Amino acid sequence: MLKFMRKYARSYLIKVIFAVIIIVFVFYFGAGSLQEKETKIAQVGSFNILYPEYYDAYNKELEMFRQLYRDKFDEKMTAELKDKVLEDIVNKYILLTEAKKLGISVGDQEFAELIGSVEAFRKDGKFDSDRYISVLRQNKMDPEQFERTEKTMLLVRKVVSIVRDTGAPVTDSDIWAGYVREKGKVDLNYSRFSPASFKDKATVTEKELNDVYDKEKDRFRGENTYRLKYIVVDAKSGVKDDQVYMDLLKAKDIDAYAREKGFKVNDTGTVRQSELFKAYKGLKIETWAKDLRKGDVSLPVRDDGRSLIFQLVEREEGKPMEKSAALQSIKDRLLTEKAKDKARLAAEDAAKSKTVDKKARTGFISRGAPSIPKIGQIPRDNAGMLGLTKDMPVYDKTVEINGDYYVFGFAGEEEPDRQEWQKDKERFTQYYTARHKERFLASFVEDSKQAMLKQGKIKILKNPKEI
Repeated sequence: MLKFMRKYARSYLIKVIFAVIIIVFVFYFGAGSLQEKETKIAQVGSFNILYPEYYDAYNKELEMFRQLYRDKFDEKMTAELKDKVLEDIVNKYILLTEAKKLGISVGDQEFAELIGSVEAFRKDGKFDSDRYISVLRQNKMDPEQFERTEKTMLLVRKVVSIVRDTGAPVTDSDIWAGYVREKGKVDLNYSRFSPASFKDKATVTEKELNDVYDKEKDRFRGENTYRLKYIVVDAKSGVKDDQVYMDLLKAKDIDAYAREKGFKVNDTGTVRQSELFKAYKGLKIETWAKDLRKGDVSLPVRDDGRSLIFQLVEREEGKPMEKSAALQSIKDRLLTEKAKDKARLAAEDAAKSKTVDKKARTGFISRGAPSIPKIGQIPRDNAGMLGLTKDMPVYDKTVEINGDYYVFGFAGEEEPDRQEWQKDKERFTQYYTARHKERFLASFVEDSKQAMLKQGKIKILKNPKEI
């Protein structure tokens, strides 16, 4: 999920690069973001990141992702979003620090021209000061505060533009090499290290088995079984589910209540916990069923225009597993883990010694391919293996695919069709140059961040997850 967020999140860095309508900044940064005497979240150089700024930015991002993911937006995603928002704000102040070092500033005339270009502040084709004040008042913004915020954002945009446009130059050979990496094909040799082939070399001692059993014996039980009854309250019926819930708390007997009110009682029968959780996965039953005691009634669980209210009829704890069966389960697990470690170490040794089986070949595949036929999906972190060449004949990392470890080497390549290149050249040059600039900017910010961290000039004073 975090990768998706990095791609689509309306981060500060993305905003300063692409934002063109200044009113967006009014709503995004808000009056509270520069208030004095507030809790400090972090320090970046001479800048303090205060709680109101973080809070405003986080709530904007939170609302966007809630609308995007709806019911799928969970606590893990919330935690990741908190970290990402702080990272974006820190990046903004890193750029402001660089602006100071480079002597970049925003002049009054430059800012006046920017304000004058905003359509919301114009009347009859010209900037209108009364309209300007009126728009700010409607959005509860103080003009002085607004101008400080906008000058800051204009300054960030300027330093971003300078860094991007004065970065490492792009040559024709760079562009062709980039085109080859995206449109060319590569044939790879590979050595495969399967844990299954190392299992007979793995051993487990009696002491290891008993030590693990002593630590985990409480886990070796059969599954709990449940029996639940529930009624369905249709939103179209006009009956309120919270009232039904309160009535059931008093009645205690779901069957008698259902007969009286004309509801149908559904019975899950006695089922294993895993089956129950799978059958009602969409209701997130695993988050609350374990807390119910016999006779307890669940809160209404809303699902697609209806509500389900459950009552626990019976729950039986799983019986302890026989020790011999538990020990066998532990042994199988430890043997699998050790075999996997042996396979990984063997693959790492092969990668270090640049030893690759010359007989096993992938066949020609696109350098941008997401997967390798008959092998599987290429992990995102290992996409660089498709960039192997004569000058870089062996990929220096082991690649885990579907539980097996691989070492890849260069076997051959096919360049893109030259006629296609002539057709694509102009478009690809624009694309490659823009991407190169963005990557240079990201690298510049990251390098600046690492330097400031080493110098103690970036301090995170509060963990975002605790805010």
